[in-house]
Amino acid sequence: MSAYNSFIESVIAYEATPHYTDIMCMKETTCGPRANPICDTHVSGSEILPNRANLKHLCVLPPGHTGACSHKFRVFDKDNKQAKKIDGSVDLAIYSTPGNDDYVFKNRSSRLSPIVLSHEEQKKIRDKNVKKKCAIPLKDTSTPILLAQAYLDWMTFVLKTRGVQELCDPASPNYATIMDMVNNHATYLCNIFAHRKIFDQEGHSICVITQATLRATDLADPTRDNRVDIRDSDVQLGHNVPRSDDHVSIRGGNLFPMSRRGNLIIGENVFTENAWIEELRSIISPYDK
Repeated sequence: MSAYNSFIESVIAYEATPHYTDIMCMKETTCGPRANPICDTHVSGSEILPNRANLKHLCVLPPGHTGACSHKFRVFDKDNKQAKKIDGSVDLAIYSTPGNDDYVFKNRSSRLSPIVLSHEEQKKIRDKNVKKKCAIPLKDTSTPILLAQAYLDWMTFVLKTRGVQELCDPASPNYATIMDMVNNHATYLCNIFAHRKIFDQEGHSICVITQATLRATDLADPTRDNRVDIRDSDVQLGHNVPRSDDHVSIRGGNLFPMSRRGNLIIGENVFTENAWIEELRSIISPYDK
């Protein structure tokens, strides 16, 4: 089975999760990536993930919301620098691909971009003399339904982070119903990951690996550039099942907040499996004697 076929099968399976479509509006918005005809000159149709033309984001607001549909929550204080930075980090983490070198894969692009190549396919057209910027990686792509799922998961962890509520604007449209949805979704996440701790005793978000309670400054700190001034407590987008060309990873039920330190500890292991825990036990066992 090709990477594309395996990936598509995983998309079909995860899009069928009913919980998310029950608690979100999920109507199509007007937002999505713009077409770029230049990209088509570098890639033939037989080499790309199919059915990606003109994709639009779906509405993540509660059913019956007021105002226009939106693929984002507008709950943060618009005048607060830290709130703006957190809001921007969510947008990048969920809706944009990670940084890349531009030779084939674009540096930061929409996860809904139409031209999607597996690692093997991109190697065929890679040329160190030409920056084609013509595709996104298969392992970093998603679909409108799965992005809406992922957004709700991630925003639930963000809004449950200690200190973030103080950065929100309770007068913003749909604020109360959004928070009700987030609280209900937090309970859902706890139930499906009942054998793993994902919130502390007070209901605040934690690094699921180190178990340290997260704070708003771990998400975004306006006093420093966290691309340069890096700290072990900085929050990163962690995956339960790691990124791969064989399955979609940006989806509901696969994202957790991990501190930079926690992400280094777990590596490419699956969070809900015990291999990483057994490895840690084997490391410390000689020191327990």
